[in-house]
Amino acid sequence: MPLRVRNLLEQLGDELILKIELGRTPVQGFPIKILNFLSHSKFTDKQLELGYDEIYHNYLLVTIKNSQGPHTLQHMLGNIRLNVSARTILKLEKAQRIALKPPSIPDELIDVYDIPLTPDKPLTLNRLISTASNVDKNFYTYDAGENNMCQTFVENIIDINARVLLHSTPPPSPPESPLRFRF
Repeated sequence: MPLRVRNLLEQLGDELILKIELGRTPVQGFPIKILNFLSHSKFTDKQLELGYDEIYHNYLLVTIKNSQGPHTLQHMLGNIRLNVSARTILKLEKAQRIALKPPSIPDELIDVYDIPLTPDKPLTLNRLISTASNVDKNFYTYDAGENNMCQTFVENIIDINARVLLHSTPPPSPPESPLRFRF
């Protein structure tokens, strides 16, 4: 994992995740031309064969509670108690390498879809990433030929963490029905 990502996880990795959103941006122009050149136009042929109008780059927008964040309002208002906690939005994506950084382009906040979290199962950024990386042996590898790219990366993080969160405690036993016959 890149040093920049490790440093950010060291600082903010144990903060509680408040929200996760799937984001996507269309891949256009130069990257498509490069893919076509490298594949001898097979990329566009495959896109047409599959009926895709556009190709998207997928990523996760992770909103975390930032207990280390700036407390500007508290400094401005003095001793007035506020029920506001600092939040930080980070973009988690995989291009050639895994990246974790604040979103930089306003478009990155437009085409997003909420991913529901389980309220009684707290999740941190470190847990989100370590759970997926422990299960997915290709977590850090980027290979477009083997379909191990941004879409697979995002899908695996969500699927693996959902399975772990849903099965981390045994399911409750069903209540006994008063209509059940006993022999």
